[in-house]
Amino acid sequence: MIRFVLAITVAVMTAFLGAFLALNPGRAVFEFLGERMEMPFVVAVAILFVSTFLLFVAIWAVYKLWTSPDKFKNLYARRRKEQGFDALERALIASAAGDGETAVRQAARADALLDRPALSQLLAARAAEAAGNLEGAEDHYQTLLEDPKTRVVARRGLAQLAHDRADHELTIEHATDAFEKAKGARWAFDALFDAQVAQADWQTAHSTLNEGERRKHIPADRARRRRAVVLTAAALEIETDDPEQARELVETAVRAAAGFAPAAALASRLLAKARRHKKAADVLEACWTAAPHPAIARAYHFLRKSDSKAKRAERLKALAALNPDHRESKLLLVQIALDNGEAVHAKRILEPLMELGTPTARLCAVAARLARLQGEDDLARRWMTRAAAGAAEPDWSDIDTEGRAFAYAPEDWKRMVFIYGDEARLIHPRYERFESNAEAVPETALLEAPSEKVETGGVTPGSGTAYYEQTRQPDDPGVADDEADSSGQAA
Repeated sequence: MIRFVLAITVAVMTAFLGAFLALNPGRAVFEFLGERMEMPFVVAVAILFVSTFLLFVAIWAVYKLWTSPDKFKNLYARRRKEQGFDALERALIASAAGDGETAVRQAARADALLDRPALSQLLAARAAEAAGNLEGAEDHYQTLLEDPKTRVVARRGLAQLAHDRADHELTIEHATDAFEKAKGARWAFDALFDAQVAQADWQTAHSTLNEGERRKHIPADRARRRRAVVLTAAALEIETDDPEQARELVETAVRAAAGFAPAAALASRLLAKARRHKKAADVLEACWTAAPHPAIARAYHFLRKSDSKAKRAERLKALAALNPDHRESKLLLVQIALDNGEAVHAKRILEPLMELGTPTARLCAVAARLARLQGEDDLARRWMTRAAAGAAEPDWSDIDTEGRAFAYAPEDWKRMVFIYGDEARLIHPRYERFESNAEAVPETALLEAPSEKVETGGVTPGSGTAYYEQTRQPDDPGVADDEADSSGQAA
């Protein structure tokens, strides 16, 4: 619209000027070097305009001829750069697609066309990785280390190559340098922490985790759970040599994640050794409130070895009341009722659990014990048969009576850092390896003929109670010979 208005305006002004000159004719006279020239004014104006136009055309032509070499040179450079970027694009696409041969070829072409040595070296390194030439990729990354602009990206590439070949020392070297110089490089935190965990360097990993959380490289909840695992593993390493330091570490772990059962079990054991039973009980109760676990009930049961059986039962009931709706709390109450010979009460609690789905081996064994208590030997043997073939639970109910609640190997702790830290779940290595406790459901229980009932509630020796009796601690001072672990579970 603006252009239309301007065009109309120019046309009107031209027409007005033409009319004005036509109505006011005049003559133009020029004298130069004794020569006199006279012509109509309109013709003189026209000659002036044409001469000015021709002068501008001549100047433009001279400018074009003068600058044409540079323009041709710039055109060639621009065309070469476009071809280089095309080659760069093809190399990146091929590298991402895993086509190593094409990536290397296009990377070489981009290097020849583009005057960007850092970009070319980085592209060549990625192309070499895609082609499987890891030594060549490492050489390119080493070259990139010399340029301050590309040092961090070179560290990342070298750290990844070292990680892929399980060279944790070299991974830590490269990741540490990047972690110190690039505050926002989250990959450096991940690589450094992972390598330190792989080396079981728990104290250093804890320091790295704290710094990573401060820089917001990891969410606070995941950092707390990872911290609990790392500190628990560190405490286990020095438990014998420095029990005081181990206790401080595991107490910090418990504060980080109250529901982490391995930390609570270890803390209660170390606190009990230091005769701080009240603090140990508080730790176990906080863990049960957050996440009930069979090993916590077992530790709570044997916390005060001088307690009578009745007092232990009352304390365990109080523990179950901290989280009454949880499955483990209900199973704990079932075990207490069975210990006290309260078959009706045990059945009332157990039946809803049995109806939730196909009973596991653990529930079948508890049901067998209940049947024996009620004097139904045939039913007890059927339940024990189902227990032998039933689905196992990764619940630590098949505890080794001579072992600790969480007998993890170093490799198990390394996995636990990420499984519990990132997914908030425990692992049960023995269950994963199908190494269940063979005594949890004794084979003899399936073969015994009915025997004469004893006076204590109709329970026959060597049958349904066998599963439960495996969790006893006969060597613990203060535990009566006829006293069983009221949790019926352990780690």
